[in-house]
Amino acid sequence: MAVRNLSTLVLLFAAACCCNATTLFRSPRQAPGSIFTVGNGEQCLGSDRNTGGVCLSRNQCNTQGGKAIGFCGVFATCCSLNACDIRTNTKVAVFINPPLNRESSGLECSYNVEINNNNVCQIRIDFETFNLAPPTTVEAVENVTHRPGHTCRNDIFQVTNLHANSDILPPLCGDNNGQHMYVRVNASTNSRSIRLNFKIADRNTQPNLPQATWKIKVTQLECFNTLGKYRDGFLEAITSSLPATPFSSSADRDEYLIAPPGCLQYYPDRTGFFESFNYNRGAGPYIANLAYATCFKRTSDVCGIKLTAASFEMAYRTEDNMYLDTDCQINPVTQGSSQSEDYLFIPEAETADGIRGSKYCGMSAANQIIASTPPGPLYVHFHSDNLVTNDVAESGYRFNYNVLNNCYLRTNNFP
Repeated sequence: MAVRNLSTLVLLFAAACCCNATTLFRSPRQAPGSIFTVGNGEQCLGSDRNTGGVCLSRNQCNTQGGKAIGFCGVFATCCSLNACDIRTNTKVAVFINPPLNRESSGLECSYNVEINNNNVCQIRIDFETFNLAPPTTVEAVENVTHRPGHTCRNDIFQVTNLHANSDILPPLCGDNNGQHMYVRVNASTNSRSIRLNFKIADRNTQPNLPQATWKIKVTQLECFNTLGKYRDGFLEAITSSLPATPFSSSADRDEYLIAPPGCLQYYPDRTGFFESFNYNRGAGPYIANLAYATCFKRTSDVCGIKLTAASFEMAYRTEDNMYLDTDCQINPVTQGSSQSEDYLFIPEAETADGIRGSKYCGMSAANQIIASTPPGPLYVHFHSDNLVTNDVAESGYRFNYNVLNNCYLRTNNFP
């Protein structure tokens, strides 16, 4: 009898804890299609089933200058934020360019993103659509070999208002569909908001510039694990076999997307592709004065990464060493006149042909399969200078990648 009472007591206590955990940590976000949605910040489709928006309450949509394009539940509207000077603190926001024509071009459009809560540590900006005027340089002059690099002189996108953020985020332009970038934030250092700025050139005076369009998804990512103290003891055994959603905080769901420190871009999937900014389907050119890291998820079973070049064409200093290392960047002590310093740094790299190097430029990585097996994080580092050499292409690169879990038999990982 005593044993039965003790069992009953344990079950009742477990039920009470589960109930409390559910109450405390059940996410307020529900599926966009739920009729009970009250405005959860998730993406939605308008009544035309084509135009994208964000699921918000009617009041939120009006306050943020949005336009209702459909419904996402009885109490919420699918809100298209296709206006400028919008302020939002929703976990997920989608910003779409306002209608642009020659009369409305030459404008500045900004979006203020305020931190949703103190656990937010990163903001991921996905460029679902991003078409601005391309980076340009000055016209070539006869008998002059070098010109300034390709920079964003007409249309410019930039993240500002970074406060204590030590990261230097580059200005972007051109074709960046499908690209993304990360911004670090920290509420404890008063870094509670960022501003996304678009500066669009006047098409009346420059009618040959392409039409500017964008659709940007901004996701606030939480780092703090609020469930840690509830995962000890018998409650963990009870909840571990249950669906993740009711007992998961936003930080738990965001964990997969959290980038390592110092990464402007981060790819958590085991396979995929990445490319230089303004790759533009291989036409380029890449943007001058960039220096950033593209990182990949390294789990406990991963020992390296395989990179297969779909396209690779960068500037180079010389071709004495097969466009590797010293061909890409000269020692500053011996440097004389201006020389190219564009390169893609791939740590502990070796091609399928057994050629080792770390800095790739020219055509060195074109048609190559490269294995990178560093002891630490998986990443590549892109560096571009402010120099264009006549008749030397700066188209950029595109790689397919696969993480490796067998680096001792590296050659077996190559087809």
